[in-house]
Amino acid sequence: MVIQSGLRIAESELMDAISPLLLKDSHEAPADFFASICWSLICEPGDSFAGLLISSFGAANALVLEIEQTSPSKYLSLLREHESSGIERFRSLEKVAADARQRWMPRMNLRQVVEACQDMARLGGWFVTSEHHAWPERLLDLENHVPRGLWGLGDHGTLGALSDAFSFVGSRISTDYGQNTCLDLIEPLVARGSAIVSGGAYGIDAAAHRAAIASGGRTVAMMAGGLDRLYPSGNAELFASITICGALLSEMPPGAEPTKWRFLQRNRLIAALGAATVVVEANPRSGAVSTANRALELDRPVGAVPGPIGSAASDGCHQLIRAAKASLVTCAQDIIELVGSVDLHSELETFGLGALETRVYDVIGFGVADLGEICAQAGLTKAEAEIGLASLSLLGFVELDSHGWRRLR
Repeated sequence: MVIQSGLRIAESELMDAISPLLLKDSHEAPADFFASICWSLICEPGDSFAGLLISSFGAANALVLEIEQTSPSKYLSLLREHESSGIERFRSLEKVAADARQRWMPRMNLRQVVEACQDMARLGGWFVTSEHHAWPERLLDLENHVPRGLWGLGDHGTLGALSDAFSFVGSRISTDYGQNTCLDLIEPLVARGSAIVSGGAYGIDAAAHRAAIASGGRTVAMMAGGLDRLYPSGNAELFASITICGALLSEMPPGAEPTKWRFLQRNRLIAALGAATVVVEANPRSGAVSTANRALELDRPVGAVPGPIGSAASDGCHQLIRAAKASLVTCAQDIIELVGSVDLHSELETFGLGALETRVYDVIGFGVADLGEICAQAGLTKAEAEIGLASLSLLGFVELDSHGWRRLR
């Protein structure tokens, strides 16, 4: 694969670079996987023209077109032939293509791509693209602003848990009220099998992650820079805990600094990953309110926790509620109702499952994971519980992981 004039990468070198980063059940073509890594270094987060090219031609083909310095007019012709979605959003596609090349060419460096792969391998991390079955589907709502891939540290099984996730954001300078509220809201959400997404910052972000961990749940911290530049460094111990029962994710490769622009772009990923976004204490002009607005742009519901009338820490929450941008949240049930309650028992009946499966499913919903506890709580024999678990697992309602049985819906 040509990366830069005069530079080529042999297939063996390519495989040496990507093999440590591939998830075990990945079936993506190596060239596309490597090209996605290249794009994560070449363009900044949210680059819509890169997104248009990749969605239209695939990561590898789009990279080849750029390496061959395809003319802007040729790009326009190819995109029209392909009937690419989103092309109408660019006023002057030829100028956009020319400007993009100026941004990208200085970053087309094979050595830096290979070094990023090696750095991530040394960290024990991985890389996943939208071609993998575990890719969080909600991110696809970002359309041409979808990340080229996600660099990850920790349990990659957490990606699957994001099918049922809520995002929590708030002030970096939180009060005891805000931190205690996080625990009160998150504990019941974790008990029903939901994962918690936040940004790893001080204050409410950290409180949300800690609440999820303390409740025995899974949590994801979406970082703004490379995963070898974790910020803030004062949360190093928390980040280590997250990798045990969740994951640290970033669209930026190792070595990338967590700049202000990248923090702002990172917020779109936090908003996209959650079925709803909950704001707990925020300044009206804070990143938390920015994330709430991103969620609204994606037609995601937003909830806000009210604070004491005189508390400046809650001004942003009060403004969101007053402007009817956010629903009032005072308990976990309010959050669940934001996304609309699904009658899962009716769904169980639709699949022809009966009382046995319902009893097993009910007790797993209260955080019971061990087979013996399931038997005791549901009043079933071991054989009966195993039959119920087998049926529920086969239809994708529950799964067995290293922590025990948990709900998937």
